[in-house]
Order: sequence, then structure tokens, then C-alpha cells
Amino acid sequence: MGHKFPAEHAARLESPERLALLPIDRVVALAGVGPGSRILDIGCGTGVFTIPFARAVGPGGRVLAADILPGMVEACRRRAAAEGLANVEVALSTENAVPFPAASAELVFACQLLHELHEPPLFFAEMRRLLAADGRLVVVDWEKVDTGIGPPVEKRLTPDEARALLQENGFRVERCESVSRANYLLAARDARLR
Repeated sequence: MGHKFPAEHAARLESPERLALLPIDRVVALAGVGPGSRILDIGCGTGVFTIPFARAVGPGGRVLAADILPGMVEACRRRAAAEGLANVEVALSTENAVPFPAASAELVFACQLLHELHEPPLFFAEMRRLLAADGRLVVVDWEKVDTGIGPPVEKRLTPDEARALLQENGFRVERCESVSRANYLLAARDARLR
């Protein structure tokens, strides 16, 4: 693990090739986002999911977004402002420290991050801190197959490897879904809470 997305490739986050493999509407529906929800989009990038989440939660909901790259944070902020979305707050973070209060999100969403983590135990402990009681962690990541774009295949995790990683780090996986031939989604809860 530990393969980081290169900042100079930010435009690729919204390329037609990537979005064909990562259907946004399907992911938003599978994540179970609804009006009034409080969501944290961790590793938000340019706001590819932040903006659709903000629309889905509506004015009664809130979307927190964080990224480790200042350029991504600024791009996401600009995009939310251009869309007139007052229910979005974007912050610069580190991989294992996100500047939002404990229990601030009912749903923590992490798209294509699992293969990038340097210290999974610290990252997942921080995600548990940020989750409200009975909150859900939803991760989307690359299938371990050649898709023509994305990280090197050897850096990717199969759905079973991703499930094991979440379980090793205190989460109980409740659901695994295929998003496309290139991506899967896992939904999990803090294993300490029953």
C-alpha cells in the first residue's frame, strides 16, 4: 500500500474514462445518501462526489470534505461556491488527522483511498472518531484488474483484501457491491458497536 495519487494528475479525476468506470449516480445511490444526512467525503479531491452528495443531502444536510493536497481543497471549495452550495465545508487534512469534530458524520465516504494508506490503523481510528454513533463507513476502490487507468494493479486490493483490511481495523463489513467492472463498494460499521 502507500501509492499516492499524483497531484499533477488532478484533471484525471473527472476524465470521461474514469467516470465511465465510476458512475457517480450509482455510487451515491449505493452509499444510501438521503436528505438531511451528514457526510464526510475523505480524500475529496476536486469534489467529484462532494457536490453530488451536497445536492442529495439538501439544505438540511451537511457535507464535510477533506483532502491532503491544498490544490484539491481549493478546487473543491471553488466548485462548491460556484454551485451555490452553502452546506459544504472543505478543509485541508493529513492522512490520519482530519480537522472536524468527533462524531461529525453519519457517513464517512472514502473513494479509491484504501490502496494509498500508509498507516491503516491510524487512518481507520480517525474515521471511527469522526463517525457518529451507528454511523457507516463506505469505501469504493479499484478492482484488482487492469482497467487502463488508475493505480498499478499490484497496488490494488481485491474486495476480499479490502474487507479483511477493514475488519483488521475495527470495522464490521455489512455489504459488498460491484459498482462497475473496475470498482467495488464496501459498507461497514464500527465493530465495537452492536
